Amino acid sequence: MSMIVLQKFRYIFRNCYQLSVSLSPKEHIIRLPYRSYDTWLPWKCSYGLKWSILTLPYCKKCGTVLKQVINMRYELYLQPSRFLVSGTTESVMNVFDRNAKRLQRNRAAMAKDVHLYDYLKDEVGYRVADRVYDIKRQFPVAVELGCGRGHIGPHLTNDTVGFLYQCELSEKFLEQSRTSETVPTKKLLVDEEFFSFPENSIDIVLSSLSLHWVNDLPGLFRQIHTSLKKDGVLIASLFGGDTLFELRCSLQLAELEREGGFAPHISPFTEVRDLGNLLTRAGYSMLTVDTDEIKVCYPSMFELMWDLKGMAENNASWSRKAHLHRDTMLAAASIYKEMYGNKDGTIPATFQILYLIGWKPDETQAKPAKRGSGTMSMKDISNLDQLSKKWNKELDNDNK
Repeated sequence: MSMIVLQKFRYIFRNCYQLSVSLSPKEHIIRLPYRSYDTWLPWKCSYGLKWSILTLPYCKKCGTVLKQVINMRYELYLQPSRFLVSGTTESVMNVFDRNAKRLQRNRAAMAKDVHLYDYLKDEVGYRVADRVYDIKRQFPVAVELGCGRGHIGPHLTNDTVGFLYQCELSEKFLEQSRTSETVPTKKLLVDEEFFSFPENSIDIVLSSLSLHWVNDLPGLFRQIHTSLKKDGVLIASLFGGDTLFELRCSLQLAELEREGGFAPHISPFTEVRDLGNLLTRAGYSMLTVDTDEIKVCYPSMFELMWDLKGMAENNASWSRKAHLHRDTMLAAASIYKEMYGNKDGTIPATFQILYLIGWKPDETQAKPAKRGSGTMSMKDISNLDQLSKKWNKELDNDNK
């Protein structure tokens, strides 16, 4: 195909890696998607919008692809679900098998008693929705990312949300997703790692117990930040590092005893100290991060593992072990009961929940006072009663 160069685009990658590209889709308008560490931008064509995920950018109608790359100082490598520039000092860790997680969710959705395993996610989804009601304003456009079977949407009303998009990786979970009775809702099949909403188009993004399966969490936070309008907010919950520590320790000790070594059976989780740094790097302001613990008691370790499978929360890391021996499982169940068991014969399972709130900066938001503008010393905190009486008298005198 003959090439007619319409326009050149110059992109500056992280650490000043530069390249220029020439595109020639005749009668089309296309922008090359690029990756500046962890931000995806779309390319557009007059015949539609297409995200480049596994292939080079092309037009949905004519199939025109990137033809020339000139003045390129570093090669552009194509890896699964990633464009990376060789030589960068930072890279995205690929820990979880996203396709395996999608299959696990689809299999869980096909169970006849799938509703029995929603107890934990329904409770956390209600707590996330409750945080929305703490904000005294209405959000015209909202997104529930990783909605599952609908754990936040049913708790929302039209007083807080005008329109809701429910996004989910699993098509069967999405079909079963419950919606609000008063909020218009549209369901979208979306991978959480590729948040493809337009820039400055969303007022609030909600997510409950889904982000802990995302490989590129900093990149997702930046994509959400780009899609949020000014003064928009992200409210999410995810499992913390202490989740299922009893099960993790029991399996490790059992494998060491029976097999002479152990493999990771519990997926890695985010630590609370890391969330603030990730949100700050992504550009959020007025951050709030808090933790909560939910303990659920089970008859034995096997009921716990069965419920985790029913929740579609079984292990999906690339390094997961394909087979767990029967002797090891029996030994782990005994260790679990001996080390952590309750007096009534049950075993506890700890779920640490991390809640985060981050706002997109705006000029109308409250700003901290200037340094040195304080009028009260920290030493006077113990005398607050006397100070409050003094201030009340001053106010009364001013009113007179």
